Amino acid sequence: MHIRYRSSAFISLALIISLLFFCLPASAVIAELKEGNLIESQNEGELIQYTIEVSGIPKQSEIIEMSTDLMPVPEGSLWQIEEAGFNISGGEESLNDQNIELTGDDGFPDKITVTVYGRVPVLTSVEIVDGVVVTRRTTQTTGYIYYRVQALDENRDALGTGTTMTFSITIPDDEQFMSELNAVKDPEMRAIIDDLYSRGLRAEAKDLLRYAESPKEATLPFTTAILAGIIMLIIGFGAGLVFGQIRAKNMQEFQKEYKGD
Repeated sequence: MHIRYRSSAFISLALIISLLFFCLPASAVIAELKEGNLIESQNEGELIQYTIEVSGIPKQSEIIEMSTDLMPVPEGSLWQIEEAGFNISGGEESLNDQNIELTGDDGFPDKITVTVYGRVPVLTSVEIVDGVVVTRRTTQTTGYIYYRVQALDENRDALGTGTTMTFSITIPDDEQFMSELNAVKDPEMRAIIDDLYSRGLRAEAKDLLRYAESPKEATLPFTTAILAGIIMLIIGFGAGLVFGQIRAKNMQEFQKEYKGD
């Protein structure tokens, strides 16, 4: 009787251990930086190149999914995969896509070396509204990804924990402008300039900022400052009618070059 109970206990323990073994989550995918410098914040339009070594790939992986928010550039592929022995979904042309998938007929090697070469997204764009140059800016500045790597099974379910590296985007002109704006002592004048800038009238805001920064023999009353601001706006609008198309064309060509058009 005791032998029978002991055998049953061993069988039950074995079943529990087996169940726990199969229920354990797959190990986390690891991406170790080998070359490059992935800092927390990058200027818009900056060229970035880095190399990571991906390891910790679960044995049951059927797909390795990789993505980045960096933009491809004409002078090179966005993705470069050193190891061979697996397929790239979409073929070689997909190496300029921001999202790619690797599949292996015989599984994956222990490590995959990946180089990414691209440009930080440009958040600003220009357009002409009634002859005036208006600068638009994407509101999202954080949460962009250098890379995201995730292993998937045959059903495209995630295996274990993927790995992600993010960054934020800064606009140098904005930082310089805000630094100068914060130095303006008149809070009402500062609010007017800030409002112009936030509406996309960047040139007019900068003209008014230069006026606010210029030395004056006596302190101007607020009404005078308002009138001066209106005059500067009229001058800005007139200048926009003459030079707006030239500035917009130059900026648009600048953006096309960044986007690789």
